[in-house]
Amino acid sequence: MQHMFDPKCSPEEYQAQGKSFSFPDLTCELCPHCRTSLLKPHGYYIRWLCVIDFSGHIFIRRHICKSCGKTVSLLPSFAHPRMAHGIAFIIGVLKLFYLEGHGVVQATQTFQKDTGSCCSRQLLRQFIRRFERNLNRLVMETIALQKLKLPPVTAPEGEKRKRARQFLECIRSLEPEDVSLKLFERSGTTYLGALAN
Repeated sequence: MQHMFDPKCSPEEYQAQGKSFSFPDLTCELCPHCRTSLLKPHGYYIRWLCVIDFSGHIFIRRHICKSCGKTVSLLPSFAHPRMAHGIAFIIGVLKLFYLEGHGVVQATQTFQKDTGSCCSRQLLRQFIRRFERNLNRLVMETIALQKLKLPPVTAPEGEKRKRARQFLECIRSLEPEDVSLKLFERSGTTYLGALAN
């Protein structure tokens, strides 16, 4: 299981601090799996992270439950759960595709020109498929989070591209990492899919 937190620093600063980073302390929390005992520190693992202007290995802090033996990992909010690419990277290229109306090839080329980060056509297509598959859940969670009276997406179910564009318009003024963190804390939803525990 993963637990997202706001590191209040850039990926470069997070990486530079390594294991000495001041991670949230989960030792006073019950195991979210079995709810019978407290978590205890259980070392670190290394994962690859690719965001705009940064790519490299980062340390992820882990905790373990003495009763059930399951672990909880602390994931910084600029990273996307179970993806090598970070939130700003994913949303940045999706906005070019949906909001700017670029095709897949043009979106990847513009993204590389604007950010210096490379996104392949295959990777963007994967992001699009997963984003559209998760869109209904994202819309429902966004309505609840923002306490909206009217749904931000009005396009019919079959018009996936239009629905995705309307959703991205709704969150355009917000920081993608803040939205991601709030969605994850509320229901385990991420931009590219719901997580199973």
